[in-house]
Amino acid sequence: MSEKQFCAKCGAQLPPGVAFCPKCGAPVEQASGPAGAPLSGVDALIKEPGVQNYWLRRFVAFVIDAIIVGVILVVVAVAIAIPSFALSGAAGVTSFFAGTFSIVAGVILFLYFIVAEVTRGATVGKQVMHLKVVGPKGGNPTLVQSLVRNISKIYWVLLLLDVVVGLATSKQYNQKFSDKLVGTSVVG
Repeated sequence: MSEKQFCAKCGAQLPPGVAFCPKCGAPVEQASGPAGAPLSGVDALIKEPGVQNYWLRRFVAFVIDAIIVGVILVVVAVAIAIPSFALSGAAGVTSFFAGTFSIVAGVILFLYFIVAEVTRGATVGKQVMHLKVVGPKGGNPTLVQSLVRNISKIYWVLLLLDVVVGLATSKQYNQKFSDKLVGTSVVG
């Protein structure tokens, strides 16, 4: 007779033979370790269709959020470009958009993620894809946790490094490196 297993991270009852908790995504600890168990989140991403589906959902959620923020940025850009062009001509507008506006865009994206996660636990994109950011105690992340986990979203290279390093340094596939620092996870 098989003994029931429960997730060491969230306490959910586990179906027999799963490698990851279906509720929180934590790797299932086995006494002897099954043959072919993932060595890292990257290994799980390569081998497990469920992990691939999870990251596809996270990517689609990010694209949805980027489109929402992009629309906001277009409105801000038009509101700034018209007076800038009138005051300093095309050179002033080009200078503004090549420098200052790219920083403003990153900050607006950063703030969008923080406000949505702290107040609702998910951005619009995550809600559409049935994902949620949870803190170490299972609720919404705190302001500090959200600041840390989203700082890499200011520049896309930092975000890519955050994801790759997070997957490469742990069996957890549902945490970027910055998530590991503050104990948050994206579940769904």
